[in-house]
Amino acid sequence: MKKLNLFLVFIMLSITGFGQIIISLEGTGASSEVTTVEVVNLSNCTSIEVLGNGSLNLTTGAVGVEEFENLESNVISSYPNPFGNSTSIEFYVSQSDYVTVTVCDIAGKIVADYGREMTAGVHSFEFTANNFGMYFINVSGTNFVESSKVICLSNNSQQAQLVYNEQIAGATTEKSYKSSKDFTFSEGDMLKIKGISGDYAYATVIVVEPTVSETYTFDFVACTDGDNNNYAVVTIGTQTWMAENIKTTSYVGGGDIPLVEDNTAWGDLADDDEDVSKAYCFYDTDGNSAGEIYGALYTYAAATNGDNTGIGVQGVCPTGWHMPSDDEWTALETELGDEAGGKLKSTCMELWNDPNTGATNESGFSALPGGYRNHSGGSSSSIGSTGYWWSATVHSSSLAWYRNLGHSYAASFRSNYYKSYGFSVRCVRD
Repeated sequence: MKKLNLFLVFIMLSITGFGQIIISLEGTGASSEVTTVEVVNLSNCTSIEVLGNGSLNLTTGAVGVEEFENLESNVISSYPNPFGNSTSIEFYVSQSDYVTVTVCDIAGKIVADYGREMTAGVHSFEFTANNFGMYFINVSGTNFVESSKVICLSNNSQQAQLVYNEQIAGATTEKSYKSSKDFTFSEGDMLKIKGISGDYAYATVIVVEPTVSETYTFDFVACTDGDNNNYAVVTIGTQTWMAENIKTTSYVGGGDIPLVEDNTAWGDLADDDEDVSKAYCFYDTDGNSAGEIYGALYTYAAATNGDNTGIGVQGVCPTGWHMPSDDEWTALETELGDEAGGKLKSTCMELWNDPNTGATNESGFSALPGGYRNHSGGSSSSIGSTGYWWSATVHSSSLAWYRNLGHSYAASFRSNYYKSYGFSVRCVRD
């Protein structure tokens, strides 16, 4: 498996030296490519998005975050950074010019330099450091001067070198370059990190509390519904769950789910598992923002596609996934322990009503308060304050078990309701 050192974190612990935590991220499973990394500090709700070949540099306070964007300016990129022995330096020259590259140590002493005539395009150098510490890269031409910094994490018993590699792209090539944003981190903070491969073809969430240097792996798995929507996933204990509510309007393999918008028509649905009892809607029949954020609401018959066996029920779920049984919900709660509801609830998104008691989202489950559709009269209620999720397990011919999270409590509640209620759905991997 090809390791991708895509995302590096280091923490400056003193002025005279560096104590660093380096987090490396890589992809495995359905994809080894990490295209984008989304990071949320769950402790202070700051966030940042970094492209896969960028780096996130943390200090215990205000932090400079270096990431790659499409910019027209001549900006330097260096990777890996921090580095052990050597780092690759790339920069863009907009027109033919004599370009000088200079590397200085933190005291301002020039340790390596190079100059040559360069044509328009992207050029690559290799810098080998001779000592542990920070170095400043300066690239200058007739009409531009650009600077960047790199950090070496080891002492090398050799002379510092700057070697020209090659011109790696022409002038017309679109290239990603470096910019800076602010992100804050303190010792003990928890980070929710979502790795995305491709154009959201795969997305995996992990939650970490960085304390030591470590490599984390995104296990990318396919999670694609009948409408070809892809979902982020998260592993909690031995289970892998969808990290979003499903919003499909059709079943994998074919078959549309009936859309019922009229309140009276919804209220007339029976509390059974028959095809005529299948229905979905988006909250308040709003198929736009509500559906994108909170997913859809389904009757039990629609959620399970009429399968009331309770075990391995695919229903609305993607191939390789199934509706969670009541026992699987219980296993999730047991894994999280006390105040499991708070550990499941999303935070930092301002989608839960205040006070969102106990919300930490330390599981990465990111539960949202999608509300429900009433079995009697068909009215919608409780968006922003409560979330309800079906299990596949029936309680009786007209009732099925579900889980409920609310904004005013940290517990996860288990109960049963009539099957014609409209609840959210999360799927668990087979």
